[in-house]
This record gives sequence, C-alpha cells and structure tokens, in this order.
Amino acid sequence: MKFSSPADAVLVAEALQRAAIYRLLGAAFRHPTEARLAEVALGGATAAAAARGALRDRLAGLALAASEVDLSAAAAEHAFLFGRTERCAPWESVCGDLSSFADAAACVADVVGFYETFGAGSAAEPDMEDHIAAELEFMGGLALREACALADDEPDTLAVTRGVERAFLTDHLGRWAEAFAGAVAGATPERLHAAAAALLAAWIAAEVEALGAVPERVALPEEAQAV
Repeated sequence: MKFSSPADAVLVAEALQRAAIYRLLGAAFRHPTEARLAEVALGGATAAAAARGALRDRLAGLALAASEVDLSAAAAEHAFLFGRTERCAPWESVCGDLSSFADAAACVADVVGFYETFGAGSAAEPDMEDHIAAELEFMGGLALREACALADDEPDTLAVTRGVERAFLTDHLGRWAEAFAGAVAGATPERLHAAAAALLAAWIAAEVEALGAVPERVALPEEAQAV
C-alpha cells in the first residue's frame, strides 16, 4: 500500500486505531468467554501501545483486568449487571428518555436502518439490534471503512462515512453510552466491567467532540453522578 504523503499514513493508522478500540469495547460488553477475554486483553494492550495519556491508561487498565479476571466471576457479574430489568440494561431503547422517538420500537427500527443502509446487517442479531456491543461494533466497521477510503484516496466515500459516523453518534450511541457507562461504574466494584465502563465513557466523549456530533444526551442516574 502506497501513500502520497506521511500524513496520509498517519490518518489511516488513526482510523484503524479507532476501529480497534470500538471492536475492543464491543467485545468487553458481550458475555464473557475465555476467547473473548483473551481478545480484550490482547486488543487492549495493543491499542494502549499506540495511544497516549489518559486513553492509554484506560486501555491498559482494561487489558490488565481482562487478563486477570476469573471467567466464572466475570460471567456472573455480567449476568447480574445486564438484564433488561436492571439499571445497567445495555439496550438503547431501555436506557433513559426516548423523546426523539415515538417509542422503543421506533428507536430500534432507526438503528436497524443504519445497519442495513451502511452494510452492517450482521450487527442486527435478533434482540441485539440496539445493544451497546452491536452499536459499538457498527461504529468500528465505519471507522474501518474510513481507513479504507483514506488508503484508496476516495474522498467521496470518506465524506459519506464520516457523515454516517457523526449521525449515528448524534442520534444513537453518543446519546446514551456515557449514561450507560456511568450506571455500570456506579453498580459494580468488579475490575473488568468497571474498566470497560471508564474507557467507554471517555472514548465516546472524545469521539463526539472529534466528529462534531451533537447528541441530546441521556442524563446520568443520580446514583452514578454521586460516584
């Protein structure tokens, strides 16, 4: 692969790093398995090596927690935290106010519309369409598409892809992910999920700012605000 300038290579690397972090977070909020914990540990360590400052520390913290956690304990905590009736329910349609939508079904339908229009049909598993992991993985796929557009010098594809990323953060992931992360942080002392929540909150806040998204954020639960 050839680049017209060193700056182009840097932009591709940055987009690939973004894709990797989204994929890492998606794996961290799915049900723990031995393979998935290994993926989070390795992915977090690799991403941390390319990051700086607080982001590097949060990535390294998640990697360490995934490498040291007991699988059965992680699975039990996941089940405790993430049921539909729990405060930490990891579905957008369950988390907070839906004033932008007529009801929860409309919210899910809009998310699925993004997936189907922009080539992420695999993310829309039954009952998982608006799950935090699926939405994170969708954004990771868009970041990977952005890297390809940069590498192939396709400015129109790049502009469309960034526009979709901005819209999805505005209408969906950026609206509720920080509140969800706050709820998780306020509900668990367990290192794996606490580290994933800390990274999620910081990452989404940074992405919203970087992409110029303007989400109407769901308020943090009072309990989480006090933590």
